Amino acid sequence: MSELKVGDRVEIRNNKGILIGKGTIANINDFREPSMKYAIDADFYKSDFVFAGEEHLKLIKEEE
Repeated sequence: MSELKVGDRVEIRNNKGILIGKGTIANINDFREPSMKYAIDADFYKSDFVFAGEEHLKLIKEEE
């Protein structure tokens, strides 16, 4: 998978690959543990972030 970036819309999946929600990558912080590199502003949380590794994220491609 290519490197994800701030502002990308993503699907968030659990360890079994089941979709748990969607969100927007809010920041990429190099000081976090590499496996939890992404902070996602998840649609299903109003005031919190989900922290996940790239293996739990799938880029939502814009429809052309």
